[in-house]
Amino acid sequence: MKHILTKNLTQTEATNLLNQCHTHHYNQDEIILHATDNREGLFLVLSGMAEVYILSEKSREEVLEIIKPNELIGLSNIHHFLATHFPQNQQTDLMTPLYPDQVSKQQPHSSLIQVRAIDDLEALYIPYTVLKERWSEPAVREYMLDQVSSRLHDVYHSLAEQINMNSSIDPTSDPTILRVQDIMLPKTTVIQAQPTDTIQSVAQKLSQHSNKTAAVILNNNQIQGIVTMHDFVNRVITRSRNTQDQVQTITTEKPITVPRTAYYYEALTAMLLNGIKHLPVTTENNQLAGLVTMTDLLQAKQPTGIYQNTEALKNINKEKLPQVKKELYATLNTMLQQQVPILHTLEVMNTLYDQLIHRCIELSIKEMPTEPPTKFCFYLMGSGARKEQFLLTDQDHFLVYEGDTHEYQDDHIDHIATRYFADLAEKIVANLELAGYKRCKGDMMASNPIWRGTLQQWESSIHEWTLKATNDRLLLAQNFFSYRLIYGDANLHNQFQQKIINSLDRAKIFLYRLSQLERENPIPTLEQPLRSIFRRNKKQLDLKREVLFPYHHSLQILALMHGITYGTPIEKLDQLYEKKILSENFQKDLKASISTILNYYVRNRYKQHQNGEELTSTLRLTTLSTREKEELMLSIRLIKELQNHMLSYY
Repeated sequence: MKHILTKNLTQTEATNLLNQCHTHHYNQDEIILHATDNREGLFLVLSGMAEVYILSEKSREEVLEIIKPNELIGLSNIHHFLATHFPQNQQTDLMTPLYPDQVSKQQPHSSLIQVRAIDDLEALYIPYTVLKERWSEPAVREYMLDQVSSRLHDVYHSLAEQINMNSSIDPTSDPTILRVQDIMLPKTTVIQAQPTDTIQSVAQKLSQHSNKTAAVILNNNQIQGIVTMHDFVNRVITRSRNTQDQVQTITTEKPITVPRTAYYYEALTAMLLNGIKHLPVTTENNQLAGLVTMTDLLQAKQPTGIYQNTEALKNINKEKLPQVKKELYATLNTMLQQQVPILHTLEVMNTLYDQLIHRCIELSIKEMPTEPPTKFCFYLMGSGARKEQFLLTDQDHFLVYEGDTHEYQDDHIDHIATRYFADLAEKIVANLELAGYKRCKGDMMASNPIWRGTLQQWESSIHEWTLKATNDRLLLAQNFFSYRLIYGDANLHNQFQQKIINSLDRAKIFLYRLSQLERENPIPTLEQPLRSIFRRNKKQLDLKREVLFPYHHSLQILALMHGITYGTPIEKLDQLYEKKILSENFQKDLKASISTILNYYVRNRYKQHQNGEELTSTLRLTTLSTREKEELMLSIRLIKELQNHMLSYY
């Protein structure tokens, strides 16, 4: 091995020196340096990467820096080397070599700083005795000075960025800190009732407290249900129910609950996803701890524009469709401002968008002269299907309907169905456009006969894609295989699923051709030193074209290879883990990595939207802090590993 430590040495001297060093292998997540270790040397990283992080009493970790190949681990302890091997009268003259009798025993080391391997790592351990032996060589001192000064610059720069950022942020506004128990009404102030209490008695309890809008129903101290003022109106008054009936007859049983240690954003997203405004809060043993309402959450965080009324969204009329977009965007804006984790934000927004699309389909069916002549399913493709939509994009969908399965087909019935679903698709497209979804420029919509047909016609199309895998058909297939059911008959959907699985059993060449397309579009390699990548060579990154598309396609191919034809990217990662195709650690790391990429993508694109700029997926790397760049680099590196894993099959 050639290294600066062996410069100007003979082969024999270099061999003797390196014999005092030792090569160590560390597995992913293995600790290289513990906080309490006595540190008698440095590690030179040969391959792999490591992270330096701080341990805190609350077990929350903060990563200080990332260490890459040809960099040293243990530089934070270099002052111990200088103090140990250089007497005070020589510390101002580091040119003077030391002698063994001047070495004192190093004191035990205590620190909150630890180092662990990010992935499999090889490192050369260099004892301080070796470093002392070579200290008289100018090139060695210059190398150490360069390593220390470079890392000191990066750490100080990162520290300054954190202080500047923290000084401008109110700690109480962080949804990863604020917990439900800090916001909720405690158990002692929650209206409680027994299942056998009368409706009237519970209503009277609520009427005595103008600020209480729900009662929790307990049975042997266990939460059995919840009843709200909304329930009294809709289930009692409008139905003329006897108020002497037991309250359990109008109770919502087994309500959604949230543990008191849950974070603010978890309660908020639970309410938005389920269209509710009250959450019973539980203790560790599942007892009632309190109650949190949507009002409590909004007042605690003071956000504006949260779209709470999902019931209204489910029943909105056609005239109000154009107004919904503004309200949904206000919800997105609030969640981004409140720093709600991006996967939670996307889950909420796509649930709301699903409800909007569902309503547009219902309105379209009502506009038709008759009910559908046969069963059908309506599917999304693209970002909506992947549950990654945050701004209303262009439309991307297809429609499958049941055809005549008899040996002798009834052409008249087939014609009626063909005409009906052609008209229905046009109305769906028009209503979605009214709600803010632009028509697809590539015409990948159910209104296009290519993207509409019977179960048998779709089977034929998929079969043709797999047998005649031209580039055009491969592009259609890439878009198609991100599909997600949004409306329709469950049995027909299952039949459609089975047709796809059957077609892929004979599609090895098709999958090979898809993989070759990805081989031509590799995710950028970011193995060079960070400064070279982000400060000199590469000024911007197209997150969609260079990272997200290759990620989605690689995951799609890997899933199809193993019989997984349906699910969002996160769901496919889970399925690949369940099939033991991906390890648990790799699956978790991939989720964290894609969350990081999506966070940059969503925030960057939404900022462009707010500023009235052209929407692009280009991220300017010069706008990122040192830590953000390293975080981005690690995330891209992990996603590239997924792509390489897929390509290894071919």
